[in-house]
Amino acid sequence: MRGALPLRGRAAALERLLAPQGPPVRLLTGEAGVGKTRLAGEVARRASEAGTAVLWGSGHDAEGHTPYGAFAEALDGWLAEHTAAERAGVGAEYPQLASFLPSLGRAGEARGRSPEEERDRLFRASTMLLADLATRCPVLVVLDDLHAADTGSFQLLSHLARRSRDRGTALRFLVTYREEEVPEGDARRAAVTALLRQRLAVREEVARLGERDCLAVARDAVAGDGVAGDGVAGDGVAGDAVAGAPDGDWARRAWELSLGNPLFAVELARGLAEDPGGAGTGRAPEGVRELVAGRLARLDPDARRVVEALSVAGGEAALSELLDVAAHGLRPPLAGHSAAEALERAVAASIVEEREVVVAGRPEEGLAFRHPLVRLTCYERLSAARRRGLHAAFARAVAHRRPDAVDTLASHYTRADDPRAADYLRRAAERAAGLYANDTADRYYRDLVARLDVDAARARLAHAHVLRRMGDYERAVEVLRLALAEFERRGEHDDTVHTAALLAETLGKTSAPAAARRVLREHPVTPDTAPAPAASHHLARSLVLCVRGRYAAGAEATRQALAAARRVPGTAGEGLIARAYALRAANLGLAGRFDRAREAGDRALPPAEAYGDPTLLGSVLSTLRENARRAGRLHEALETGSRALALAEHSGDPTAAAFERANLAELRLLLGEPEPARALAEQAVTGAEPYDAWCFPYALTTLARVRAHLGGTAEATALLDRAEKVAAAHGDRQAEHEGRTARAELALHARRPEEALRALEGHRADAPVLAAWAELLCGRPADGLRLARAEATRARRTGERLAEIEARLALATCLSRLTRTTEGARELARAESQARTLPYPAGTRRATWARQLLPPPDEKTAPPPPR
Repeated sequence: MRGALPLRGRAAALERLLAPQGPPVRLLTGEAGVGKTRLAGEVARRASEAGTAVLWGSGHDAEGHTPYGAFAEALDGWLAEHTAAERAGVGAEYPQLASFLPSLGRAGEARGRSPEEERDRLFRASTMLLADLATRCPVLVVLDDLHAADTGSFQLLSHLARRSRDRGTALRFLVTYREEEVPEGDARRAAVTALLRQRLAVREEVARLGERDCLAVARDAVAGDGVAGDGVAGDGVAGDAVAGAPDGDWARRAWELSLGNPLFAVELARGLAEDPGGAGTGRAPEGVRELVAGRLARLDPDARRVVEALSVAGGEAALSELLDVAAHGLRPPLAGHSAAEALERAVAASIVEEREVVVAGRPEEGLAFRHPLVRLTCYERLSAARRRGLHAAFARAVAHRRPDAVDTLASHYTRADDPRAADYLRRAAERAAGLYANDTADRYYRDLVARLDVDAARARLAHAHVLRRMGDYERAVEVLRLALAEFERRGEHDDTVHTAALLAETLGKTSAPAAARRVLREHPVTPDTAPAPAASHHLARSLVLCVRGRYAAGAEATRQALAAARRVPGTAGEGLIARAYALRAANLGLAGRFDRAREAGDRALPPAEAYGDPTLLGSVLSTLRENARRAGRLHEALETGSRALALAEHSGDPTAAAFERANLAELRLLLGEPEPARALAEQAVTGAEPYDAWCFPYALTTLARVRAHLGGTAEATALLDRAEKVAAAHGDRQAEHEGRTARAELALHARRPEEALRALEGHRADAPVLAAWAELLCGRPADGLRLARAEATRARRTGERLAEIEARLALATCLSRLTRTTEGARELARAESQARTLPYPAGTRRATWARQLLPPPDEKTAPPPPR
């Protein structure tokens, strides 16, 4: 079983972890060396004895940033226990898993599929495989040292935990995790916080030991240099000797220096028992490292050299690869019996241990350090030249035995300062991006562009696409500016125009429309510009114009983009055409030309599906969702919006996901479902706030509407104040409009029509129904009638069913106030019938309220419009 620390003082924690009740994820947290891995190992042992299938994976940072590495190791280790025929059966049933599980054979090319689709397929296949296993017996997945894993492993854990809870499967996860290893703002820390907040996980803090237990651990460690599973000392002579001592100075000093950390206590106790004179010299944790260094120094030269080689491999290595390095990478070489004997001496010294490892999906004999602290100390003591040489030797061994291990090769070649690092970093980055492991791709691209032997400008372009998908627009801007400067210096016009367009789009996402306009002006399209960069330029211009509220000009820019896009062959042209139609639909819809917007939105879908990029498809679906909402097809809009949200979540773009949640919250309100709307709106704000993203003011405004609906007027007002400030800072005219209309709605519900008119001052034509209600409640029904009638006519002509119903309700009430009761009743009945037919529950509620006003009551006693 993994780990070497006894279980002193851990009985209560062990019982809690073995209990079947509770959330699917148990998080073992605590500082390094407190025995989390040992405790997890004991839980796994007892669960296995009770008939549970146990899968064990670990986070590693020595082999680069392997996508979904912790899960890959767990699943590969489980598959390695099966026959080749059984593995082939799993591969046939879940072919998607071959992209990250070497044991299933070489993965085929994902032709026609985007990275997001591949990630979605991988997540679904992992869920199905583990769910199928859990139908046969309970399953426990142990993920050790998850703090060292990539963000993809955290995302997959979250996905599997949600599915396990929702479906009630017998699938549980036990995770050891050191929070201090993950910096603030890291997506992995946010993932753990989300698991705890959503009650998908419970935290079990593994604390330091008390003095009594720590002293017992120290004695147990020295007694025969081994412990039983329950923490009882072995039968060694040394153990008898120290047990007879009342309280040896070495044991007391081990307690004082370890401060209850059992790993430090063990290492200190062993060293101090061997050298009692050193009891007053060490300090934790520096003293522990010195002791480890002392134990390494006591090895003979050959044993020490092979241990040093193992430290370069990471925490563990296959015996075959380590022996290759010893024979061909050490000077002088160490081969045959000499190498085997050196390894035996290192094992006997309790520096390393024999352990089965999984390499390329196969179980192999291997060696591992007994604790990461030993490996770290050994690695830090190597000179820079020695490290480079050993990394180069491991790269040669890995390239010979498993040439497809691009993550491991990228790591070793980079640390060896080998020119081949550039190619492997690029391949590793593309593989990670292909699996949509965005944070891993980000790290690889950062390493890649730091080199002098690559085309940094093109690497930065690829890096920027990953950063944009992550929602990290500020860093994407920095990367794109560097790429743009390089393309300009080289005089590469088409690349300059394309990069400038991408930079302008990204600046629009970071609330810098003025800077975006300047970039586009400085890098215009010329008669010599190729069609693809020309289309990108016009698309970026359309987006910037839309943000500034110049919708007619934005729609005209998409016409120019379409003209260029149609000259681009293949799927690239399809993607540009889809983007152009989607942007055209957005601009026309915001300009009040819903009939033409609906046509453009419908024309965007076929090329978006042909292009096959879920990020683009999600954007198009977002447009179609808005078109369906305006047409009154609310359930269709909800379904389309849910698809768009799923695509945004799988793309890893938190800002797009926040925007879709805000829109779904609005739909839930229109359908009369305030509680689901509240949950979605709160999630939207939580998702957008850390990035101060372009969608943040929209999310705040939506939450304000929900709070107002639930009666929280003061909260709604505070949220709108904040939303308006953010929208003004972003320079987003549409977001400012949303804030104005929400404030006017709030004023009308509070029976303050004059305040509503002030909120709409200068913008009444943009919100004619709200202005009509405000005029009516101010005692000017004739003015309200004029506004409502014009809006009802316009909405009917363009097919905006919701807007037509709202306008007819205001029109009916104004007519009744003008004593035109018959006309008012007719308009009201028509609006009421339309609301029921759609159905439109919010409109039905307002129709009921309006009917209470016929014949017109005393204005002072009229109830406010329903929310």
